[in-house]
Amino acid sequence: MIRRIFAVAPAAAVMAAVAVRCLEAQPQPEAPVQDKDPSTFYYAVSGQVDSLDPAWQFDGLSNEVIFQVYENLVSYDGESTDKFTPLLSYAVPSQNNGLISPDGLRYTFPIQKGVTFHDGSKLTPEDVRYSFLRFLLMDRLNGPSFLLLNPILGVDSTLGADGKPDPSLFEKARNAIQIQGDAVVITLPKPVPYFLSLIASVCPVVSKSWTIAHGGWDGEEKTWIRYRNPVKEYSALYDKPNGTGPFKLEFWNKNASELTIARNDNYWRRRAKLSRVVYRTVDDVSRRLSLLASGDADAIVLERQNLAKAAAIPGVEVRDDEPLLEVHDVFIPTFHLDPVANHYIGSGILDGRGIPPDFFADINVRKGFAQAFDYDAYIAKGYGGKAERARGPIPKGLFGYNPLQGVISYSPEEATRSFQKALQGEVWNQGFTVTIGYARGYQDRQLACELMKKGVEALNPKFHVDVVAMAPDALFEAFVSRRMPMMIDRWVMDYPDPADSVYPFLDSNGYYAKVQGYSSPTADQYIEQARHEVQVRDRKWDYWEIQAIAWEDVPQIYTVDSYHAEVTRSWVRDWNYNPIVFYGYLYSVYKER
Repeated sequence: MIRRIFAVAPAAAVMAAVAVRCLEAQPQPEAPVQDKDPSTFYYAVSGQVDSLDPAWQFDGLSNEVIFQVYENLVSYDGESTDKFTPLLSYAVPSQNNGLISPDGLRYTFPIQKGVTFHDGSKLTPEDVRYSFLRFLLMDRLNGPSFLLLNPILGVDSTLGADGKPDPSLFEKARNAIQIQGDAVVITLPKPVPYFLSLIASVCPVVSKSWTIAHGGWDGEEKTWIRYRNPVKEYSALYDKPNGTGPFKLEFWNKNASELTIARNDNYWRRRAKLSRVVYRTVDDVSRRLSLLASGDADAIVLERQNLAKAAAIPGVEVRDDEPLLEVHDVFIPTFHLDPVANHYIGSGILDGRGIPPDFFADINVRKGFAQAFDYDAYIAKGYGGKAERARGPIPKGLFGYNPLQGVISYSPEEATRSFQKALQGEVWNQGFTVTIGYARGYQDRQLACELMKKGVEALNPKFHVDVVAMAPDALFEAFVSRRMPMMIDRWVMDYPDPADSVYPFLDSNGYYAKVQGYSSPTADQYIEQARHEVQVRDRKWDYWEIQAIAWEDVPQIYTVDSYHAEVTRSWVRDWNYNPIVFYGYLYSVYKER
C-alpha cells in the first residue's frame, strides 16, 4: 500500500490522518492525566484521508480507515506477515487442504455464511467476485489495480499498446474469477508465491448492490470501460463505504480533516470494544505532542526525531524497534520534465537560474546529488542513530534484501567530479537552480531536503537548491504531471514481499519509474522473473541482481532503513502491531482507566 504511496507516510510505517478531539490542545497538567472518554479512541496523525473507495484509494491513511471498515478474504495472523487466518473465507487455501491446486495456479475461497454488510444486506459469493472484477478493471491512474492485474491477468494495466482500454480484459477477468457453489475460485496464468499476502492486503469485499445503487459499475461487460479511471469524488464508494468490518463510517468532515468511525453493533463476529475511533489531521508536531500530553489524543503518529519528547511525557508509552516495511525517504528525480508553464524549472536552461527539462536524465547529475547527501548526518540528526543506510528498494529484514550490496557514500570530492562530467561540463560551468519538494508536516523529509541543499550548494557557488513544503496532494500532482524536478517520498508496502517494493521504483511501468521516465530492460526482466519464481534460492538471487541495478543506475537516491515506533497513552490496551497495518488494526483495542 502506495500503499501507495503518496501521503501515506507513517511514523512507524506510513502515513497520515489525525485523530483527536475537537478541542484546543491544553498545556500538560501537573496532576495525573485521566482518560476523559474510555469508549472513544482519539488518534492524531499527519496527512489526510483521500478516499474510502477500496478500488481507488492508494495512501496509508485511507487504507488505515478501510482496514477498520471493510474485510478481506483472509487476514494476517496477529503480528505475522507469512501466516494467515480465515476472515470472509472460512478457510485459508493451501495445497494440504486442497484449496490450492498442485500446480499453484488455482485458489479456492469458501465464503462465510451469515455475514452482513453495514446496511444489513447479506454477503454472497457474487459480492466477492464483483469486488475483484471492480478492483481489476477500475484501474484509475496511479491507483492500486496493478497490484492484482499482473498476478491474475498477466498485465500491468487495462490499457493496450494503443493506449486505449483493452476490451478483451473483461472476458479474461471473468474466466479467472468464478463462482463454484459457495466458493470463489481464482485461477492465475503463472504461479505467484506471494498471492495469499496480496489477498490479505488488498481488494476488501464491497457490496455489489450498494455500489450499483450509489452510481457504481453494474458489473456488465458493455459498461466497464465507462467506469474505468474515475475522478476521485465520482467513484461510487468515495465517501459512502459499506463493508462487513467491525466499524462503519459515522462522520467525515473533509474541510476539518476529521473522520469518525463507529462500532458496528451488528458485526458478524464479537463486537469491537471501542464505540468510536476519531481520526483528525494535526500536521503540527508540537500540537500533536500537546494533545497527547493533555490526554486529548490516545495515540499519535510521530517521527523518530521527536520520540524522546513523547517518552518524557508521564503516562505515555513508546514501543520501539518494530519492523518497518517501507522504502523510507527516497529522493525521486524526474528525467524528462514538462517545460510548459513550469515555474519549478526556472529559466529552463543551464544559466544558474534554472535547469533544462532533461537535467536528471544525465546519470552524472544523479550521482552528484547522491554523493552530496550526508547520510551519516541524516541518521544522527533525524534518527538519533536508530537507522542505517538503505541498500536499494528492498527494506532490511525483508526476503531478498542483500546486506552486502554496495552503497553510494557521501563524498564532496566524488560529487564534484560527477558534476564536472555532467552535460559535457556545462553543469559545473554554468550552475543551476533546482527545486526539491516534500510533503508539509513530515519533519524527517524536511531535514533530508535541507541536508541535500547544504551538501549540493557547498560544492559550487553557482549551485542553488530551493526546498519547498507542499500539501501532499499538490506535491503528488506536480510529480505525476512531470513538473517537479525532484521530490522526496516513501513507499509504504502493500504486502510483505519484495515484488511490491522493486516494481514501483525500477520497473518501466512502475508507480514512480513510469513518471520519472526511467526504464531498464534488464530490471524489467528480473522483476517479472522474480514475480513468478517458486524456487526460493533463485528468487533471492533475482532480487540481489535487482538491488545491484538500482545501485548502478541511480534512478533514485535511497537514504535509510529505520524502525517503527508506536506512541500511545498507557491506558491503551491490546494494540497489536502488524507491519502491513502500521497505523493499527483497532478491532481488539480498548482503553483501561
